[in-house]
Amino acid sequence: MAGGILILLALLVFFSVYSNNPQKSLPALSTEAAAKQTLTTDLNYVGSKACATCHQGQFKSWQKSHHDQSMQHASSDTVKGNFENATFSSLGQNSLFYQKENRFFVKTAGPDGKLSDYQILYTFGTTPLQQYIVSFPDGKLQTLPIAWDTMKKRWFHLQESQNPQPNEWIYWTNGGLNWNSMCADCHSTNLKKNYHLDQQSYNTTWSVIDVGCEACHGPGKTHMTAVEDDSFQPGINDPKIDMQVGEDSHILVDKCGRCHSRRQQLTEVFKHDSDELLDHYLPTVLQPGLYHSDGQILDEVFVYGSFVQSKMYHNNVSCIDCHEPHSARLKIEGNNLCASCHTKDQYDTPSHHHHPANLDEKLVNNEDSLGNQCVDCHMPGRTYMGNDFRRDHSFRIPRPDLSVQYDTPNACNACHKEESAQWAASTVEDWYGKERQPHFSEVLALSEAQPEAAIRPLLVLLVDPAQPAIARATAAHILTPLMALPHIREAMDAALSDKEPLLRTMAANAFSALSPPDKLQALSRLLKDEVRSVRITAARSLIEINVSQIPQAMHADFETAKNEYIKSLNMNAEFPSTQLQIAMDHHKQKQLIPAERAYSNALKIDNHYNAARINLAQLYYQQQRLSDAERLYREVINQEPNVASAHYALGLLMAEQGDFDEAKKFLEIAGEMGSLPRAWYNLAVIHHQQKEFQNAEQAYLKALDIDPFNPDFLNGLFILYTQQQAWQKANELINPLLTKRPSDTFLLQLKNALEQRQKSF
Repeated sequence: MAGGILILLALLVFFSVYSNNPQKSLPALSTEAAAKQTLTTDLNYVGSKACATCHQGQFKSWQKSHHDQSMQHASSDTVKGNFENATFSSLGQNSLFYQKENRFFVKTAGPDGKLSDYQILYTFGTTPLQQYIVSFPDGKLQTLPIAWDTMKKRWFHLQESQNPQPNEWIYWTNGGLNWNSMCADCHSTNLKKNYHLDQQSYNTTWSVIDVGCEACHGPGKTHMTAVEDDSFQPGINDPKIDMQVGEDSHILVDKCGRCHSRRQQLTEVFKHDSDELLDHYLPTVLQPGLYHSDGQILDEVFVYGSFVQSKMYHNNVSCIDCHEPHSARLKIEGNNLCASCHTKDQYDTPSHHHHPANLDEKLVNNEDSLGNQCVDCHMPGRTYMGNDFRRDHSFRIPRPDLSVQYDTPNACNACHKEESAQWAASTVEDWYGKERQPHFSEVLALSEAQPEAAIRPLLVLLVDPAQPAIARATAAHILTPLMALPHIREAMDAALSDKEPLLRTMAANAFSALSPPDKLQALSRLLKDEVRSVRITAARSLIEINVSQIPQAMHADFETAKNEYIKSLNMNAEFPSTQLQIAMDHHKQKQLIPAERAYSNALKIDNHYNAARINLAQLYYQQQRLSDAERLYREVINQEPNVASAHYALGLLMAEQGDFDEAKKFLEIAGEMGSLPRAWYNLAVIHHQQKEFQNAEQAYLKALDIDPFNPDFLNGLFILYTQQQAWQKANELINPLLTKRPSDTFLLQLKNALEQRQKSF
């Protein structure tokens, strides 16, 4: 099984978590669940009501805000859904919402798919939807997949299109809707997740059930004590609290970004005296699946990743310039908010937006748009969680011309759905002319459509300090597979010294695939970088290097950074992707027993996590446990018939065991899927060895159709032709390629060999 197929996935995973209130008693739980619900003993947190003594205006503004109602004990005052024996049908199941003894219950499909009764312990969110949380053993709190639409006053299923099954991770009683891991960190104050891998249990605690004053400003005990002291002098001897008036705009955005971002959590505890987001969280870059190719929002990414792309952010606009910080509401409604900075006479006029100034009725195709509002063009949005419309905060100029080129969305066609992108592009050109200011979105979109053509523009973006850090880090992410090219590596090496920690982090990740000596030399200085995410990524990239290979002077830095990295993994140990990363780290270090254990842990958490199953199969192959490897590959194919790598690996394995009919079947399937030209090559080799020359020729040609200059593919077909003395075909194979690459050494060698063989016959 030449070369193996160890899949080393670069995973950026979104994590979050929660905690308990010493001032409020919890509703009655089952004995087993109650044992896991432990109140925090952190007395540094005093609760939001204590802050109200001095900050009455801010407290009043915060009350009934989305932060205040982020999570609450279920009661008649907090529950908005219909629990008057209301029934809801979805996915072939009926659910009943009812009350009993002033408590709220739901009868719905449980872990086994059968109906069970659950008490609603907490409300989760407030509008436009409210979710509900129930308790399970081992301290697990789970969010129901059925939510209440507060606008339309109806129940609806959040996952109806996915139709999750009880054995899948996304099913509501499993990890995908587990509150402790997926939600809690951003809906409560001073949360400690406290996950225990061996028992797969939680002992999650909080200080305040909702997002209270201290969630943003930090623990208030020291501040409150100082204020109560007779010697207290405001601004002179008062202990500082976090996020004060006058905070640097970028630091403030980062602190809001703790929760309003798609990110990976790195530490159990957030230090409120830290001004560096990447010491505790690693935001995702603008990668496919989360963002459109040009950087517009696609999946649920929670604002930060779009806002830090914007010119507004880079001109020191922060969240609180538009949002009142305690109520989180807009400071001003409509265009007048934008006019607080942008000239109303210039921009809030039909000569700019080209829509009627007094449009009485909303456009038919987009009920959220009037056409004459700034946000309609510069903040188009998407609906998440069924009914929650959220706007893109990158504040970009509509680019329907990019929609024509790259099929990206644009604000014009979001309303004018009956028109084409070309119509929108032509209309914008009529209004504003042909020229558009250069924007990094053009480069990112090009990289997905024409990867080779985008290499140079991506390099320019990578090294341009005037561009947003998240866009430059995205360029590093896209260029990572090309690290073997000297000019890519040179640019990435320079990025390791960039002032932006997100770019240093992504550049450090890019070096992980290089040889140990090469990456050790490049990454050694990052092991003591001032930012944790950079140190952690450097340590992960160097993880397979034995400490004996590291210079003595670097030992302490390496061990410190590696320990930080391991802690970040343990912090997220309940995620299958984390267990996969742990397994791959052990696998790279040839520690096969702990690698097998971690791969197995990933599959225990999510039995459909086939990246772990494929890697475990490769580990079994290395141990010559061929029947176990075959079983795992067949399980992957059974669960996901379109995974080409599983068909390919199984084909190679069957060939090695001498079952060539089975091998040819799976290799051909892998080849037909279009992503693995080597599947066609290996199939061709088998046909060639079995003297099935016509089939071999066809398979070689299919491999070359995908990768025409691959020397293995060329050499295989060349040998086939010369063995058959098919000189014309051999010339027709080589000559067209030589016209494109006349100095290609390998092609010239084949041409010379062909001429010599022709002479010998």
